[in-house]
Amino acid sequence: MDIRRRIKVKRFWIFGILLGICVTAASLYYFFRAEKKEAENRMVETVNYVKVQCSTYTHYNEASESKSLLRAIESARQMSTNIDMETENGGRLSQEFLKENLQTLWVDGILVLDAEGKTVCKYSMDEALTNEITDYLQKDIIMDFTGYEERSYSERIDREDGSRIDIAACARKDAPGMVAIYYYTSSEFVRNYTLTVQNLLNGYSTQKDGTIIVADKGTIVASNDESLLGQDTAGNQVVQAMKEHTDSQHIFHLKNEGTGGYGIMLKQRDYYIYAYLPDTEVFRNLPLSVTAVVFLYLLIFGIFCFWGYRADLAHRKQEQEKDEKYKAELLRTAKKAEAANEAKTEFLQRMSHDIRTPINGICGMINVADHYADNMEKQTECRAKIKKTSHLLLELINEVLDMSKLESDEVVLEDIPFNLNSIFEEILGVIEHMAAEQNIRIIWEEKEVTHWNLIGSPVHVKRILMNILSNAVKYNKENGYVYISCREIPSKQTAMPTLEFVCRDTGIGMTEAFQKRIFEPFAQEHAGSRTKFAGTGLGMPITKKLVEKMGGTISFESKEGTGTTFVIRIPFQIDADMKDRNETEEKTETSIQGLHVLLTEDNELNMEIAEFVLQNEGAVVTKAWNGQKAVDIFRKSRPGEFDAILMDIMMPVMNGYEAAKMIRSLDREDAKVIPIIAMTANAFTEDKMRVKEAGMDEHIAKPVDGKLLVKVINELVKRNQREKL
Repeated sequence: MDIRRRIKVKRFWIFGILLGICVTAASLYYFFRAEKKEAENRMVETVNYVKVQCSTYTHYNEASESKSLLRAIESARQMSTNIDMETENGGRLSQEFLKENLQTLWVDGILVLDAEGKTVCKYSMDEALTNEITDYLQKDIIMDFTGYEERSYSERIDREDGSRIDIAACARKDAPGMVAIYYYTSSEFVRNYTLTVQNLLNGYSTQKDGTIIVADKGTIVASNDESLLGQDTAGNQVVQAMKEHTDSQHIFHLKNEGTGGYGIMLKQRDYYIYAYLPDTEVFRNLPLSVTAVVFLYLLIFGIFCFWGYRADLAHRKQEQEKDEKYKAELLRTAKKAEAANEAKTEFLQRMSHDIRTPINGICGMINVADHYADNMEKQTECRAKIKKTSHLLLELINEVLDMSKLESDEVVLEDIPFNLNSIFEEILGVIEHMAAEQNIRIIWEEKEVTHWNLIGSPVHVKRILMNILSNAVKYNKENGYVYISCREIPSKQTAMPTLEFVCRDTGIGMTEAFQKRIFEPFAQEHAGSRTKFAGTGLGMPITKKLVEKMGGTISFESKEGTGTTFVIRIPFQIDADMKDRNETEEKTETSIQGLHVLLTEDNELNMEIAEFVLQNEGAVVTKAWNGQKAVDIFRKSRPGEFDAILMDIMMPVMNGYEAAKMIRSLDREDAKVIPIIAMTANAFTEDKMRVKEAGMDEHIAKPVDGKLLVKVINELVKRNQREKL
């Protein structure tokens, strides 16, 4: 059992480990793809967002620049108009005039040039800027605007220090030449208030979002890694690797100086946008996720193991309890078997004693009778004692056989009519004789018995009552009494009344210990008192089993030194035709004088006894020593020659059953009706049934009761004669 359990536990652990490996591999695969997919979605979203923002910023900056230049052109034209109006009114072009207009037009400088590009008048917030712009305006392309009054020129100059100047120029209305104005924006203002992609990327973390690069014409113009700004993309391995994969919806794996990562590239109208994320960031949560799954599996597995351990512990405890219970049961069974063996050993010892005692008495009385051969009085006394002793021996054998049949459930109850009062008269006659020897009174009381004629098994009823009453006498005290009563208890459910028998004695009673095993076979409380309480210890077990087999109950109350009361209740069917049969039997004369009987018996002594009984009653006897000879003798006889056949059962050549069947099968009229009576030592109810099945009319058990034999032959022959009439 332990080896099987260890193998089972080992298999369980192997299965758990293999399942754990599978769970780990599955979670690793799942979270690898999930982390990669999440990184891909994040990077695609990032580059697309940067793309949109780049376009937005470009459009916004272009619109802002156009708006600023248009405003500068309007200011230049307005200034040209103001100068023309001033000169027409007789005014003079002066710095004061320009200063006033500078403040009105919200510009940073005004220059008035002649047709040759020389400065006529100027005013500026910064003289250095004015000289720089004057030199800038000397370009031929700009000076060409002096001849076209409706044309204007504007341009934004980005300076090296990050500042910028918006310039606008148009032709003068008052004279040949050109009017120019400019706006100056400092580098700090440009840096703080101009939308740039670099400002956008500054919000992305290289550790979390990866490295983002915006390149224009092969130069990195924006990146969240400022160390890359201004570098040429031709020298960047990551950028060159990503250029080979133009799929902007999926990331791909690449190597960068020995470290792995995932990248994606997106082409915009003016820029190339790149994003790169190291493996450590893509799968940053992978170890934690797999660890969590493994931990959860281990937790569940641990709980399952704990539950299995508890279940196994409970199972082992249950098995241990069952084993202990089984051992205790074995011990009880062993003790019970030991007690039974002791009881059987004691029983065999008692049986040996009880069998040898009557046999010794029979042999002894025969020797005494031989010694007093001429003394008829002594001869009569010896025969009486021999007869009494033989009856005791027969009773002993019957009890052993009955118990064996009851234990194997082979006892078959009869279902025949009988008179309960007749049974009581027969039993009381025997019991009163036994009681008289010990000066014990028998008190009989009949209580409300309506139906004495019943249907049942009279032999077994007699046995039950005889066992109870004989014990009441046997274990009684000298000068005591035995009270016997019988009453009928009507049944409300069925038409079968219940007969209640009560037997109360003033005997020695039973101890409480013996009361618990009174119905056990071979049990005797006073087994040591052989001379006073003879018996086998089978009477009460036989009684209980017979009562229960009849559908009844038996109970008792006993007190040591005071006495015992038994109450037996048995249901019976009522026989309404019993009275007519009894009257007929009483009128019938019992005689077999002159009848011719075929006696079949293989035992010489039994043959001699039966022949003596029959001839003593006046019958003519023909002897057959086995079943085959009986068939042959009957076949050769004249029809009606024999009045009855007595058939032993256990015989050589052909047994009694086969012989009876052969006789019944003969083609003779008398063969069908001649009374055939089984006379055998097979005395059980099932033997009687088999006798009937073989075609025989009646069954008489050995040792043969001569009066009963004569009565049965007489009844069967007379019945046969009546049927012929």
